[in-house]
Amino acid sequence: MRILRAVHHGIFHASREGRVAEIVGWSNAAVALAAAVVTFLGTSSWALSAAAFVGLFALLRLALSHRVTVWIAAILGTVAVASAGGALAWVFAHVIESPAAPPAAAVLGALATGVLPGWAYAQLARLRADAVPDSLIEPVSARPSRP
Repeated sequence: MRILRAVHHGIFHASREGRVAEIVGWSNAAVALAAAVVTFLGTSSWALSAAAFVGLFALLRLALSHRVTVWIAAILGTVAVASAGGALAWVFAHVIESPAAPPAAAVLGALATGVLPGWAYAQLARLRADAVPDSLIEPVSARPSRP
């Protein structure tokens, strides 16, 4: 259990701003998962899909360490989460008997779900611009996780 907690802390609670790191971590995972699904659909290989997931997640995590490259991860992560929210809202809006409901729900769903990751990446970019150290760059600077 202690090993799992340490891995979870190292991946997702990577900032003094714990909420920001958690949201950014899950948004990066959504991008990597989408890439893994596309890889699997194109190649039918579980190994390549897993490699795509791990590789892209690591690259996005590395992109978070610099004030310029954090915007690459921000764009990809925000679009991935907003797209998922919009698609889900579009599917559920089909129960409404109006032809305008699904497209309207998709736009509103995408906007609503894209706000939170957009905010989190903006906070992280602000921390990078101010050169605030956190455990994405210096692991020893993070406060210990609670059990």
